[in-house]
Amino acid sequence: MQAAMAGRDDMPVPYSFDITGNVADKLVRHYGITDGDVHKFIGDCLLYTGCGNADGFDPSTGDPSLQRDEFGTVWLRDKGLREIGDWGGIREFPLKEPRLGDYKFPDPNDPGRYRHMRADWLTSSDRYVILASNGLFDVCWHLRGFEEFLMDMAYEKAFVNGLLDRILEYNLAVISNIPDTVDGIRFGEDWGQQDGMLMGKPYWEEYLKPRLRKMYGLARSRGFDVFIHSCGDISAVFGDLADMGVQVVNPVQPEVMDVAFLKREYGRDLTLYGALGSQSTIPHGTPAEVVDEAKRMVELLGKGGGYIMGPAGAIPAEASVENVSALVDYAMSLS
Repeated sequence: MQAAMAGRDDMPVPYSFDITGNVADKLVRHYGITDGDVHKFIGDCLLYTGCGNADGFDPSTGDPSLQRDEFGTVWLRDKGLREIGDWGGIREFPLKEPRLGDYKFPDPNDPGRYRHMRADWLTSSDRYVILASNGLFDVCWHLRGFEEFLMDMAYEKAFVNGLLDRILEYNLAVISNIPDTVDGIRFGEDWGQQDGMLMGKPYWEEYLKPRLRKMYGLARSRGFDVFIHSCGDISAVFGDLADMGVQVVNPVQPEVMDVAFLKREYGRDLTLYGALGSQSTIPHGTPAEVVDEAKRMVELLGKGGGYIMGPAGAIPAEASVENVSALVDYAMSLS
């Protein structure tokens, strides 16, 4: 991993697969994986972990299909949703109006969030350990509602700045508490759509950029590598990300961005992670086409290092096991 991020291409291209639970089940059956650990079986270079809940937190709502997170957002977790993905949908937003009022944030210093990061299975791993963490924008709209928060960015600036400052404070405390068993942090949020930025670059620069710079800077100062995840076309901010200390960008959707241009313009500063078509080739191509695309990306993006091969977003449930196993077999042949 570190060799690829350092721009070396004298070692095999590392790979990591984001897959939905449905696809993981297909692979378990296809390969006969006895312990159910698909990522270990395929040789995934990244070992993901995340923050736990505070000690004593109870997510139950009285309805087994609904769960409340620590921020107060209620999520639909019905098993039937696995046919389309793993995230579910939001059924209740805590902030009904553009004001914080007496809303109380979770405690970022609760030891329950970090205890499992010191577990033997993590500390003894020879894989690169990466923490999947929150960014800023997605937490905002999970609290407020998607359309509502986008409107707030235009018309409720004082509220938006206040909310972002509170989330930044929470995230900085989390970064400060993360044990050094972690190698890198992937800050996940979606800024992009199929054509450009969801909120436009001016609002991204006004609201998010200065706060994200503080988060990334603290992570780097603690010795963690900084990954960001954003679906959609975020090519407009690649230069900003490099300037802000980001090292790895994921998932680099080939359907909406010119990956050859991104490699040419930013490959000296940013490692590209993903770039295999989760909206196109993987679910809709043939096994041969899936492997051909992977080979092209390894040749194009792996030249000079700076590439982690993987799907551009979670491989969707409708992808056939033939397509996914062809990609897995090719990836395992690289090591």
